[in-house]
Amino acid sequence: MLLLILLTILFKLYLNSIVFCLPDEIISLPGINFTLNFKHYSGYLDAGSDNLFFYWFVESQGNPKIDPLVLWLNGGPGCSSLGGLFNELGPYLINKDGKTLRQNPYSWNKYASIIFLESPAWVGFSYKNIPKNVTTGDDEVVLANYAALKDFLKKYPSFKANPLFLTGESYASTYLSMLASKIVDMKETLLNLKGVAIGNGVMSYIILQNTLLDYNYGHGLIDEQLWNKFKVNCCKCVGNYFNLVI
Repeated sequence: MLLLILLTILFKLYLNSIVFCLPDEIISLPGINFTLNFKHYSGYLDAGSDNLFFYWFVESQGNPKIDPLVLWLNGGPGCSSLGGLFNELGPYLINKDGKTLRQNPYSWNKYASIIFLESPAWVGFSYKNIPKNVTTGDDEVVLANYAALKDFLKKYPSFKANPLFLTGESYASTYLSMLASKIVDMKETLLNLKGVAIGNGVMSYIILQNTLLDYNYGHGLIDEQLWNKFKVNCCKCVGNYFNLVI
């Protein structure tokens, strides 16, 4: 009996000594030249309707248990969010040799855990289990992003209580605003949504084009002759140059 108790204790000590890894955890990252102080993961999320979205998740360097959970989307449409990961706000940046990685001193994961999601299907490593020559639209994408985010929290339930922020740039403004609206409309308790942050957002192509012309004229990049041509030929109302024909 004493031997059995001893063996049980030894077995428990052995189990405690083993480092258990989640299926998607990245154990080794080629080309990295610094020691990581956080965990990171990559794999696929079920985005519904045969969509499988690739993600790369980096935990906070602070306290992952309480720090915000951030979803990041690049724009396009069609731009991979790995661009944001390796060139903008991620913890590692690609060196000029294209083979090695250096530490990003301004990484957002110093204060938050970040999900870099490639959306929609056929962006980056994301795909759909049907022939590739298919069309999609924003209404379909918001459902896929919503499903992918819920699947993420099924994989990582410890992050359910963390405050969730939806962030991105350019055309991601459309994806994020629609996703936030979807979460609010569904009264989703699984997603602890606290805010949305959009950089350089595409809210209206008409406003974007008009603003660019005003901006360039104001900074002397458009001369008076061309500017007067714009004003004479603008369509319908003053200041709307979107359908300009000169």
